[in-house]
Amino acid sequence: MSKADEFRILGRRKGSEESIRFSYKGVDFHQDCFHVVAGLNAVDTREYVEETFKALKAAGQVCARMGAYKPRTSPYSFQGYGKSCLPYVFELAGKHGIRVISMEVTRDEHLDEIRAALRETGDATGVMLQIGTRNTQNFELLKTVGSQRDFPILLKRGFGITLHESLLAAEYVASAGNRDIVFCLRGMKTNFGDPHRNLVDFAHVPVVKRLTRMPVCIDPSHSVGIRATAPDGLLDIFHVAAQGIIAGANLVLTDVHPEPAKALVDAGQAITLDELPYFLEDCALVRETYEKRRRLR
Repeated sequence: MSKADEFRILGRRKGSEESIRFSYKGVDFHQDCFHVVAGLNAVDTREYVEETFKALKAAGQVCARMGAYKPRTSPYSFQGYGKSCLPYVFELAGKHGIRVISMEVTRDEHLDEIRAALRETGDATGVMLQIGTRNTQNFELLKTVGSQRDFPILLKRGFGITLHESLLAAEYVASAGNRDIVFCLRGMKTNFGDPHRNLVDFAHVPVVKRLTRMPVCIDPSHSVGIRATAPDGLLDIFHVAAQGIIAGANLVLTDVHPEPAKALVDAGQAITLDELPYFLEDCALVRETYEKRRRLR
């Protein structure tokens, strides 16, 4: 079987070249869209959640990330507040006009907990199910999220497997029935990326677009993993995000926090709410440049 034949649903081939397009909660996703999905890596307090949503609303944003379930390498690390935080997260999202929340799930029961909390809050917002890098080859979970049509899916590249294997994980989801999928690049686990947390892989943005019809997301926060500033005064996270955007990324998944030093997960990589407007302006500027590059063809 050729590699092209393996991507029977998501692959780009003659007669099947159009981008996958879907609309969820009034937000459109496809290979020409552009959204910044910023928020708390892990939900910690109601106050921080509301501050973050309020800042996103003030900046005109309708998408966010919020981590209720957090798989961690150490069994002693904070694992997230789980279903207990979902009702107030969804309530506050609705209050501040956040329509789509990217939220990682790690087992089947999480989908039921999310559905129950959405019902409890009158469907105040929407959820994009996130498959994290550790679960890219959790095939039963992939089939579970693929067999439901209530929520779209954001699938992260596996940090220790090839791009081809990660794209097949997305095909697993699609083969179960749900084709509303965004593929996310988040850096590769290797010391060759030091001092960054991972080796940035955003040169694969156009590769994923060429091989498949999925929208492509980048995660500069997990790729860089540190709050380092270049001599030009810009954070590495800004520079890395720009690399992915200039290559055509459709979504930018970013950690922000009202007080990053107090974040319960990955405190070293979140940008502040004060930095958020500058980050969004920088992203918009680079996206505009990308559009100009396209018109030069």
